[in-house]
Amino acid sequence: MTRLTRRTAIGCLFTASALLKSGAVALAQDGSTIRLGLTTALTGPYNEFGEGTRRGFDLAIDLCNAKGGVNGRKVEIATALDDQMVPDRAAQNMRRLLDDASLVGILGPAGSGATMAVVDMATADGRVFINPLAQAPAATYPAGLEKPPRPNVFQFGILSPVEAEVLGSYIAKTYKSIGLLHESTSYGVSGRDTLLAVIKQINPDMKILAESYNQRATDVTAQLVRIQRADVEALLVVGLGTDLVNIRRSMGRLGLQQPLVTSAGGLSLPYFEGAGEAAVGTIAPMVSALVDVKRRPEVTAFIDAYKAKFGADRYWGPDADRPQIQMSLIVIPAFDGLNVLLEGIRRAGSTESTKVIAAIEGLDGFPGVNTTYSFSKQRHHGIGPQSLAMLKVVKQGNRLGLEVLPRT
Repeated sequence: MTRLTRRTAIGCLFTASALLKSGAVALAQDGSTIRLGLTTALTGPYNEFGEGTRRGFDLAIDLCNAKGGVNGRKVEIATALDDQMVPDRAAQNMRRLLDDASLVGILGPAGSGATMAVVDMATADGRVFINPLAQAPAATYPAGLEKPPRPNVFQFGILSPVEAEVLGSYIAKTYKSIGLLHESTSYGVSGRDTLLAVIKQINPDMKILAESYNQRATDVTAQLVRIQRADVEALLVVGLGTDLVNIRRSMGRLGLQQPLVTSAGGLSLPYFEGAGEAAVGTIAPMVSALVDVKRRPEVTAFIDAYKAKFGADRYWGPDADRPQIQMSLIVIPAFDGLNVLLEGIRRAGSTESTKVIAAIEGLDGFPGVNTTYSFSKQRHHGIGPQSLAMLKVVKQGNRLGLEVLPRT
């Protein structure tokens, strides 16, 4: 397999970042444009995910075009459609994108439900499909992780079994009883099942009371009361940040003092914004790239490029000197995913789908921001357990901060 040197990749990123800062962005004019299609939640209650991924895609394209494009061709998102993370809308958008033969790659939705509504269509079509966020394993591995992946789907979010390995191990080794509250969506159900499998394997005597709730539900009192009566040691929640805010507030009203342990949504932008200081004490897993004591060069290059383009915006967070961890959940997967697609096109010397897929599957040690990516015919996801850490929300002065917990 072909290995991209770290020096080459980081040199390109630093050069492009410098061009963006100076405004001297020279775009290659020869050759036709490499056109991409996108469906994501640009508006609606979960637009922070869609807008965040769009930022990641746009930054990757800007940096690519700043250094001349791919094989002399400019890159653009030719069609960007809003699905609001609603499965039916995502399916309608996908049919429209796939009808456009000029699109050489498809950038997928920002959630598991919307992704599962479109991925079969995308698989049948055959063009490269970048899955930036959806964690449901079936989106990439419909027959299970031990079976081959969908041939044209590549995943850059945290795969549910990967998250479950880290989160489940922490739960199983820290507590003897838990209440498990999860979304009734494909994300929540798959997260529940994979977590339970990990927990039971490590601690078969763990006492677990599982409850579900509908996404965007305004009242989860009944579920929390049942968990409260079970007298468990901790509450484990698999859900998105907006719903976690409601759950956290309901815990306060009911007097639940147990630790709140969550999936990665517990470190997301809407949870921090909505819960405020109530988020203190929340424990969740996340890619550790932005909180590692020693940052890799590609992480620093991304941070500099992001701030040059967007400034210290909502996704960057309140600390002007340091980006918040949620960028590793929302923005960076899209950035890394598009860079992998463009590297595949570059190496293939073509936009023909089969050649691009073969080139991506040949990447070994490609230096991204969230992790170093290696793919093969059997592996179409990038992030492994070694790239994650368990983090605890703490108060640092007037701001929320993070404490990296020891590995279990």
